[in-house]
Amino acid sequence: MKQVLFLLFVLSFSTFSQVVNIESKRMRTDTTGWTGEAEASFQFSKAVDEIFDLGGKIHFQYKGNNDLWLFLTEMRIIKGAGTEFVNSGFAHIRYNRKITKSLLRWEVFTQYQYNKALEVGQRVLAGIGPRFKIYDSDKFRAYIASLYMFEYQESVDKKIIERNHRTSSYLTFTFDFDRVEFSNTIYYQPNMQDLKDYRLLTQSDLLFKIFENLKFKTGFNYRFDTRPFPGVPKITYYLSNGLVFDF
Repeated sequence: MKQVLFLLFVLSFSTFSQVVNIESKRMRTDTTGWTGEAEASFQFSKAVDEIFDLGGKIHFQYKGNNDLWLFLTEMRIIKGAGTEFVNSGFAHIRYNRKITKSLLRWEVFTQYQYNKALEVGQRVLAGIGPRFKIYDSDKFRAYIASLYMFEYQESVDKKIIERNHRTSSYLTFTFDFDRVEFSNTIYYQPNMQDLKDYRLLTQSDLLFKIFENLKFKTGFNYRFDTRPFPGVPKITYYLSNGLVFDF
């Protein structure tokens, strides 16, 4: 089993996005069976005010000859000075079935999510659709997909409840060289009944290999939502740096 553990969290801005980048959670492996990762973090500081930071995640993936199961759960809480800066989490299950040897996969997924900083009390998703392999080699790989997605979401105070039919389309690609890896994923999620209501997410990750099993990673996540809940900005972003240990 190959596990990836983030050992150091250095810097972050804003909050986790309302659109979760599942592509960044997929684990590339040439063998069948289970693969996983787990992380837990706790930070506490006291200067003028006390700052409390708690986070954790568990990811599992099962790869068969023609099937792929992905199980994800994450949560994060940051509190200080009487303010809750981040209180978010999600659970995601995705099934991927290989239809043809090289081109077509079929995906089914469901997700539960909350994000108090973005005024999302709960968001429940269910989706299905095709995923296409554009190119796959040791140095470069790219995929594209367009899935149907039903969305139920309500605000924290439950004054706003929405039921939407969206498409969730994405393009993802990765350049993998000997000591440097760059990946980018772009999501586009328009409301099928009102195309002016859409979300756009882009996430970029850059990894530098320090030693065989130790890498430095920097990532940037940008989200644009044309119709967020009241009081929430249309643009949010997240920057992180850290060390990654493979074993």
